[in-house]
Amino acid sequence: MTINTARAVRINIGYIGAHASLLVATVGLLFLQRYIWLLNIAERGYGPYQSASYLIGVSAVIVIIDFFILRSALKGSRRDRIISVLAPAAFLGIALFILVANNA
Repeated sequence: MTINTARAVRINIGYIGAHASLLVATVGLLFLQRYIWLLNIAERGYGPYQSASYLIGVSAVIVIIDFFILRSALKGSRRDRIISVLAPAAFLGIALFILVANNA
């Protein structure tokens, strides 16, 4: 492995780590929102039956979309890689908005 190849691998691992951490935070916020919502229903003693299967499906779609974005970005330039981080950041922003809007 040459020095340039080792450096490229480290850079790619950094971008993959950034995407992974943003996606983990997004999924965590979505599950936190569901947990808070279920606690509110339990306090009232009534409410619709809810499961996490819908939330798991949404999380899987988010991860799949980001996988394709990351795959194409790693083949491109550094600018493409930086721009690709905006997608999971947008997912995180949406999840944060949902959490704040539902608990306001």
